Amino acid sequence: MEKPKYISTWRNKWITAHASSIDDFIQTYEDLAKMFKEWKAMGIKLYPGCPTGEDYAEFYTEDMDVAIKANFMVTIGEDEITPYLITDIGEEVRVPEEKLGNLKN
Repeated sequence: MEKPKYISTWRNKWITAHASSIDDFIQTYEDLAKMFKEWKAMGIKLYPGCPTGEDYAEFYTEDMDVAIKANFMVTIGEDEITPYLITDIGEEVRVPEEKLGNLKN
């Protein structure tokens, strides 16, 4: 059985909406470059066939711990407390409480 691929959809739109100076633009893009380098070091990859020409891209990992560390977590519906991971087949996987404890350390 194939491992699930936990995905995160990255939106390019509105990235610099808060910027009020060129320094804000520089800082935003430096922070993003740092994050993507960290993701790469963790083994996160661009989802195969992802249409990066749109205003979004999808990234994935097969490691739940990596997905949690990279903050791939989402909340669903009105439950704004319980974190989930979404797989590439649309499955909603509730993050086990013991995995969340690792984030606090």
